[in-house]
Amino acid sequence: MTSYKSNTPHDEPLTIVTLLKALGHEPVLTNNDEHQYASVFGNRTNNKIVLTVNNRLNTWFDSSLGLLGKGGNLMDFARTYWPDLSTEQIEEKLRSIQRQSAKKDRPLRKRKATKIPHYQIDRTRPLGYNNEITDFLMESGLWELADLNIQEAYYYVIDQKGNRKDFCAAGWQNENGGWEVRAQNYTGCIGPRGMTFISASETALTIFPEYVDYLKRRSDKYLHYASVLILNHPDFISASLKRAYHFQRVLLYTDETGGDYQSLAEMFKDKLPHTEVIPL
Repeated sequence: MTSYKSNTPHDEPLTIVTLLKALGHEPVLTNNDEHQYASVFGNRTNNKIVLTVNNRLNTWFDSSLGLLGKGGNLMDFARTYWPDLSTEQIEEKLRSIQRQSAKKDRPLRKRKATKIPHYQIDRTRPLGYNNEITDFLMESGLWELADLNIQEAYYYVIDQKGNRKDFCAAGWQNENGGWEVRAQNYTGCIGPRGMTFISASETALTIFPEYVDYLKRRSDKYLHYASVLILNHPDFISASLKRAYHFQRVLLYTDETGGDYQSLAEMFKDKLPHTEVIPL
């Protein structure tokens, strides 16, 4: 949970909708709890909806980011919108936006932690039982690529009124016990974030930004004898570098054209010159 704290009248948490408005983005369409926007992270050329925000859960999903899209909570959005800022700088920006959005004629109350939906894993099982998950993987071209680590993940959230809402997605477990989940309208992590490690060698290591990248290239000859490290999140670029120091041979699969992992190859070339960079 982030250390960012609310600072609005009546202790109301900052919402993604409020943040977007402060950043100059207005919804193209509003339907009950859902607010839909045209491009927020790229150049807007038309009113095609790519970003959907659930104002009740305070979550978002943008179908234009990556192969499977990207989403999450308020801090996930802020990190994606300001990729070059530290967590502390982002939190200060959010506090500043809250102060600007607050009504000046009302006294500020004691700050409370931002309420972010707390999803919990209910159960997992092998692929093939849930048509919604199967259809999603087939439409994404991942059904034939999925390995045994990809599972059907069933998770839920309990709102402030005590009502439970259930969800399902394709997912895989990271080394910290969390589940990285991917669905049609949601991308995120249930539980603690972490990298995913597949042990096969103590001397050779291959590194991938995302699990989908690994699935697409897992038949490569390099992977027949090497351990595999998947970052899952850009936050783990530094951690992956520290892990790589323990291996004699390091093969880094990455796309150097930009995106969330644009500094990955540059950092490895600087800190670990013997790294072999393989374009995705």
